Amino acid sequence: MFLKRSAESITVHSPAKLNLFLELLAKRSDGFHELETIMTAIDVFDTLRFTATDDAQLTLSCQFAPGAVAAANRDEVDATLGDLPTGPTNLVYRAVELIRKEAGIERGAKIELTKRIPAASGLGGASSDAAAALVAADIVWKLGMSRSKLAELAAQLGSDIPFFLHTGLLGNGMAHCQGRGEIITPLPSMRRMHFVVIRPLGGLSTADVFRRCTIPASPLAARDLSASLQSGSIADIGQRIHNRLSEPSRELSPEIDRLTKSMVQAGAISSQMSGSGSACFALCHDARHARNVAAKLKSRRLGVVFTASNCGVQWN
Repeated sequence: MFLKRSAESITVHSPAKLNLFLELLAKRSDGFHELETIMTAIDVFDTLRFTATDDAQLTLSCQFAPGAVAAANRDEVDATLGDLPTGPTNLVYRAVELIRKEAGIERGAKIELTKRIPAASGLGGASSDAAAALVAADIVWKLGMSRSKLAELAAQLGSDIPFFLHTGLLGNGMAHCQGRGEIITPLPSMRRMHFVVIRPLGGLSTADVFRRCTIPASPLAARDLSASLQSGSIADIGQRIHNRLSEPSRELSPEIDRLTKSMVQAGAISSQMSGSGSACFALCHDARHARNVAAKLKSRRLGVVFTASNCGVQWN
């Protein structure tokens, strides 16, 4: 994440993510799943502005950036970009309430969230925004919490949120994550990767997808993809991307198969779903290749189509 500070406020640009690998290992006693995943931050950002106020009230306003709305069918913005709750159901709001409770304070804030990452898409927008909110509240309210303490709070809120807190340490924004996703190991990549991402009409509920998933008898391991990422072979990377959740997601949405097949037909090296969907991504050789694939896919009106690349993120 990238931060810009002023006297009473801070602006945080929080990235989306892609799951290049996601495998389920076991069902945990706490109801969550033990998993192994490789995630990378990509250069598509939401923007959160956090301003301290003189009272104890928290206010949150949300809107999609004009460019994001222009990329969607204006008559179907909710279906292609997702809903934007502004109350206690919003993960940003919950994150600020949690850190305020942990610190034992009743300070107020005005929070303005500008969205570019589609919601309910497996791209981590809500988790990234929540991580940004924790960092912003800690800085603006001068709470002085350690990174490990913020990561502990993040894990209480959601499995992907710790990744976004740790990406500032990772250089290229890539990590191997285990447990629920909170055990994070930096994973250096030897090359820049280029993607095309599509978010179709309608999202998928993470809870619904996990309810339908099954633990494989012989789970795949991420080590082969890790080796390919370090060697820089784009062909090997394309062969080894994997997402176990794509199977139950296909049962809930026929769009998953349609998108991945369309991406390969458009010339992508390979394609896969990210997270619990519904967004899918295509791996491409370079930026020019990604633009060409995206242009072909946009003409088919499959949803919101955009290009992206993996990125390093900083937390100063």
